[in-house]
Amino acid sequence: MAEQLFLYGVYSIHVRPLELNGARWDAEYEIRHREKAVKPWTTVGGDNGYGDETEAVAAAHQQAVDDIEHGAGIPKPRAFP
Repeated sequence: MAEQLFLYGVYSIHVRPLELNGARWDAEYEIRHREKAVKPWTTVGGDNGYGDETEAVAAAHQQAVDDIEHGAGIPKPRAFP
């Protein structure tokens, strides 16, 4: 699976899966605003990873949304919903 793009308000979330040994998966995400990274690539999955690629991508997407919703050092534009 190639890098996926999700839109969330004024942000774009770029997610790419990472294959581990033994058919396990991690994923990493980057949050951008106007094509400038506001949160650098961050890996989710830990030591054991996820059972399949889709699950890893979904977890990374959800973590990115949570980061946006709860701040996590990401500046919110004035017009954010």
